[in-house]
Amino acid sequence: MFSCRLRGVTGKIIVTLIAPLIGRRVLGVLWGFGGVVALAAAGYYNGVFVGGLPLLVILLCCSTFCIEGGFSNLAPYTVESYGVRMGARSSGLGQTANGVGKILGPFSLALIAGTSNIVSPKATEAAVFPAFLFLAFCMLLIGLSFLLLGVETHGRAITLGEEEEEPAPHPPSRSAPKRADPEV
Repeated sequence: MFSCRLRGVTGKIIVTLIAPLIGRRVLGVLWGFGGVVALAAAGYYNGVFVGGLPLLVILLCCSTFCIEGGFSNLAPYTVESYGVRMGARSSGLGQTANGVGKILGPFSLALIAGTSNIVSPKATEAAVFPAFLFLAFCMLLIGLSFLLLGVETHGRAITLGEEEEEPAPHPPSRSAPKRADPEV
């Protein structure tokens, strides 16, 4: 599994270098659909060996490359999309969704496996392919979200809000009112 973690770090580095060149939306689409292909193939070829090494491990390393690279693309994308004022809130909402996914993901996999023990599910060989298809479907949703809903942030300046704020008008000067000279 060290090799898969290395692929994840490699994916993060590559995305960090490529994002300024082609844009975050394009990378989100590519990495999302790349994760779909790698996860679906890992589930389908879970019993195949290549040179004594399970093809499942190789394909999981490919999926980790796409998934971890995608996460390094997504974290700054939310802030860039919503600007400075809403960036912290959007990033917080994204991390909240991430936390909910960390709970619902294993729960969904336990339901797919058909286990009665949700806390410590036992995976069966029959549940491997449907579980990987579920994960591939989740990555498909990410790729489609970038494709259909994403806004390209490449080349745009990060603004304070949705629109660039105009400078506030200057208040009238507070000079002392002129007194009328008393007529003598």
